[in-house]
Amino acid sequence: GRRKVEPQPDWWFVGGRSRPGDTTTAAASRNVKREVGLDIEESRFEVVGNYSMVWNYRVQPPTTNGTADLSTIHAVTLTSDEEELVSDITFDVDEYSESKWWDINIIVKNEGERYHPLLVNSLKSLRAKDALLLLERAIDDNENDINAVAEKAISFIKCVKEAKVNELSVKVVFDSVNLKYIPQEVEKEEELSLKRLKTTEIKNSNTS
Repeated sequence: GRRKVEPQPDWWFVGGRSRPGDTTTAAASRNVKREVGLDIEESRFEVVGNYSMVWNYRVQPPTTNGTADLSTIHAVTLTSDEEELVSDITFDVDEYSESKWWDINIIVKNEGERYHPLLVNSLKSLRAKDALLLLERAIDDNENDINAVAEKAISFIKCVKEAKVNELSVKVVFDSVNLKYIPQEVEKEEELSLKRLKTTEIKNSNTS
């Protein structure tokens, strides 16, 4: 759905908060039922990845205090009946401006830096997860066919390399006019330590 409130007022995952004592899959199951009306057993949800996020803004006052999240992204495969039920769904109008089904490849390609890097990376990780499943099936079904297994293995390795993140941290600013995410410089720990050292020196100098 395309959110219209902070944090992340743009295309984002279906989901919500977990409660004390929740497993991540239990939270996913409950939030999917609330958001789209599907009652899906939590055992069907598979973990794709875990991400730590810090946002500058939030919808709750004071809005400029921001928020920090540790999010677990899940994937679930819908049955044909479930697909029919949510084929033309409308999300909460207070939170979302629109909703639609997306082709994963469009988001992964991310032309013009249109989508949030976490959204892009999680879908790359999902493709790697799917490629691993195909490799496992190839091994089970074609144990003596080395070429068939090798083909799936190569595909899996390519997907893993594509999903690999080189930076420890990524910082972006959303340009709501041009609808794109602009990468920002992330200060390295050594630079932050140097700044702290300089600040301490200045304070000591002022004190003396």
